[in-house]
Amino acid sequence: MAERDENKVQSVLPLSRIRTIMKSSPDTSSISNEALFLTGKATELFVQNLARVSMESSTDKVNVGYTDLANVVNSDENLQFLQDIIPKKIKAREYLESLKKSEEEEELST
Repeated sequence: MAERDENKVQSVLPLSRIRTIMKSSPDTSSISNEALFLTGKATELFVQNLARVSMESSTDKVNVGYTDLANVVNSDENLQFLQDIIPKKIKAREYLESLKKSEEEEELST
């Protein structure tokens, strides 16, 4: 088996932070270095893909904005698990109107 050069394999994300997040789960007792590295690399690739898809759907081809991310998350079925984290922005007035409407509908149904 060929010997790996450990200096060539790097992660952009801080592995110590990833370890801390992984250890915050009560189901996790120990984390191998391989699992830690693979989780970091998978996260890095996921974020790169999310940014690339957001950039492609953006009207501004230089910057990715929050609205671009929110549109991608809300339109792609595979990313809908992020809807609570990256919701579409709405104005307070629209939210209050929607809340009032749902309360009126609830009163009518009872």
